[in-house]
Amino acid sequence: MASSADMNKQLLLIIKHILHGSTDQIKDLEKVDYAALLEGALEHGVANTIADFVCAQKKAPDSVKQQFRKQWAVIFKQQTLCDLALRELYGELDKHKKRGLFLKGVLLKAFYPQVYHRSMSDIDVFMEEQNMEAVQAIMGQGGYENGKFGQDNHYEYMRQEMVKVEYHPELVALESDYGRRIFTGIHPEAVSIADHMEIWHHTIPLDGHEYARQLEPEYHYLYVIMHMMNHFLTAGTGIRSLMDVWVMNRHYAGSWDRGRIEALLADYGLLNFEKYALALAHKWFDLEDLPYLPKEIQGAVLTNYEDYILESGTYGNKERSLVKQMKNQASGMSKLKYMAGRFFLPYGQMKEEYPIVEKCPILLPLLWPYRVFDMFRKRGKSTRQILKLVLNADQKRVDRQQALMDAMME
Repeated sequence: MASSADMNKQLLLIIKHILHGSTDQIKDLEKVDYAALLEGALEHGVANTIADFVCAQKKAPDSVKQQFRKQWAVIFKQQTLCDLALRELYGELDKHKKRGLFLKGVLLKAFYPQVYHRSMSDIDVFMEEQNMEAVQAIMGQGGYENGKFGQDNHYEYMRQEMVKVEYHPELVALESDYGRRIFTGIHPEAVSIADHMEIWHHTIPLDGHEYARQLEPEYHYLYVIMHMMNHFLTAGTGIRSLMDVWVMNRHYAGSWDRGRIEALLADYGLLNFEKYALALAHKWFDLEDLPYLPKEIQGAVLTNYEDYILESGTYGNKERSLVKQMKNQASGMSKLKYMAGRFFLPYGQMKEEYPIVEKCPILLPLLWPYRVFDMFRKRGKSTRQILKLVLNADQKRVDRQQALMDAMME
């Protein structure tokens, strides 16, 4: 069985040549552990990216190829349904004269050699809070389930089980890790990040639609780095985030103003972080040196950042996020208190999950053990994963991650 380091090296090599369209030049794959490669690709959300390549390898087991084909098919179907949904949304926004700013994967996938190389879990749209009533009408007419207010302060709408649209009333919340730890320290007078950026002054029409908007290239990149930083502070980011950084730099090379980008990044406390992210993207995916990368970026911090990214997966290092939640919930990191809080919800939350509690509060002690049973019955895999994470959580490892973050933000 290949080591984790060997698997990561092979995965990054394959992705690099896919991004360059040069997979015929890939060497040294004689000892590939394809099962481990599949596991790593799934963890980082890039199974769809390398699926074509793996399925063309004669030595890849049929069982592994089948899993890669399955992932590719899911992403392709989702992309097709999302593309149809996007065309509808663009037209509806024009019809109702409500501007929406489309973000993240919807736009980033166009920078990849094939759009299915970049998966996306949802359609992200920034809209002002006062337009949410109009959004409700638009989505209802489009056959979406009623919007619910998500845990990250956005409205979620679902259709056909594979199309999720998230409307964000804030570009990045002031209450987020990035907002609290970086932005408000630089701009304490700002009431929102979007307002401070004067965001609508830096948008252009999307596919010829007046009210469906996208950010200018430099501001689009600023937002991608800002969003990446927020995930980095919360729980980390995986390989796919670095792929996005790399494809944007390749796509806009020679056409955007690097000086303007650096000024924007500096104004939002992101310049040093971006240089490390770009240096690592260069190390992994580029075939030539990028001349504006300072030599001092190379070194121990970059190596530690590389290790952290490879440990993080698509949406981040769950351990870091978990330890943060445990410390917020109790004085110190109490695993027992954290799990008790997850299983035995307070009255206010229990009555939402089990309405009978409000009518008959005496049932609360009986419903607590029932809820534990219910969690394992309905969400057994995820519940066991959380339990395992809690038991294995390591404060010292998280402290080392914090030291890395501090070094990258200096």
